[in-house]
Amino acid sequence: MDILKTKLFAECKCNATINYSMIKKFKPAYIYRFFCLSLFRDEWYNARIKLDELKAMTGDKSLSNFNTTFKEFLDIKPYYIEHGFKYNTRRNVYHIPAKEPKYITLSKDFVDIDLDCKYKGFFIQLILLSKFADIELTKPNIIKELGIDRKTYDKYVKELLGNLVSYDGDRLVLLTDGILLKNEIKGQKILSKRERGGSELPNITLSPKKDK
Repeated sequence: MDILKTKLFAECKCNATINYSMIKKFKPAYIYRFFCLSLFRDEWYNARIKLDELKAMTGDKSLSNFNTTFKEFLDIKPYYIEHGFKYNTRRNVYHIPAKEPKYITLSKDFVDIDLDCKYKGFFIQLILLSKFADIELTKPNIIKELGIDRKTYDKYVKELLGNLVSYDGDRLVLLTDGILLKNEIKGQKILSKRERGGSELPNITLSPKKDK
């Protein structure tokens, strides 16, 4: 790890959750980027991290489209930092959706695996399928569920073979030891009745105020 990534890795949470409902909402690379962002959530599920810092975690060269991609899903809002200069520095706070009934918990050690974002995101999709899709992880089933073509499937699986997946006949076996953790209620925000009944995310609270 480089110096910044090592620093961030030491400061972030030890795990983060991914909801099954995300599986088709975003491309694999963005699912992994969301996981990395979620590692920096606070107890109110807000994450304050600069894109340059997030880029260091994900290994991306650029995250110029990150805010555009997640602008509604993460309910991104600005806040300002005073430095004693004429203009304050603008930063963004990202409100991370609460966990849903179908979710997985992944260790931050997943960050340390040397693979491109899109392959890591694809692996997350495979874990979600294995847990909740009620299918065998065969090539036709995965292609159908994720809406990808055969060429993309072959390319992604080739990158994961021997490291994160293996084959048992025509079925994929996911090697999740040290990555997939047991789900725990403690420390995980649960959707309120208002959140479950509405389509919009709640407004961000920037002051430390616990939900009633």
